[in-house]
Amino acid sequence: MPTTVSSRSPEALLSFTTTTATSLLPCSSNKLNNKRKQQQQQQYKSNNTKIIVEHLPPLDEFIATVFKRSKLSPCVCLVSLIYLSRLKTSLPSHARGDIDTPYRLFLAAILTASKFLSETGTCLTSQAVVVMTDHVYTHQDVNLMERSFLGLIKYNLFVNVEAIRDYLDIHGKTLEMDLVEQEVLDQL
Repeated sequence: MPTTVSSRSPEALLSFTTTTATSLLPCSSNKLNNKRKQQQQQQYKSNNTKIIVEHLPPLDEFIATVFKRSKLSPCVCLVSLIYLSRLKTSLPSHARGDIDTPYRLFLAAILTASKFLSETGTCLTSQAVVVMTDHVYTHQDVNLMERSFLGLIKYNLFVNVEAIRDYLDIHGKTLEMDLVEQEVLDQL
């Protein structure tokens, strides 16, 4: 029987996604390390991008903006959270990130989940992500994020209903999400 995911609270999903993205690995708190900062500033200058990493909005605002602009289904959001969970379990204990790492991992997860779940070619594209994020990241940045993310999760993309059910058993109350059988939807 076909199933879908229902979200009762976009705010709960936003809060949970933000917390998940920030808890994946330790990241530098306020500033990029000098070498990385110089590299990124040089990269952004060469791409004529006005916004650099230091000008990113708070992560919750960034995620809220992407959610609003992308109009992602609750199912895509949930699958991206499952991917982030898989990532967390596969990272070595010594893994560290820069201040923008949660932003990058979030974007890579939603882009990958959107593509995995797309049946009609209406998935997110790297170019759409660039526009949705006000060109904070370039097309090349987003492609690199996606490729790196896929490698980190070892291309473990398949998510079945049982995996969704298991995830919701653990986090469903906090997320305020439910797995809804299609028959129930038909009766509404």
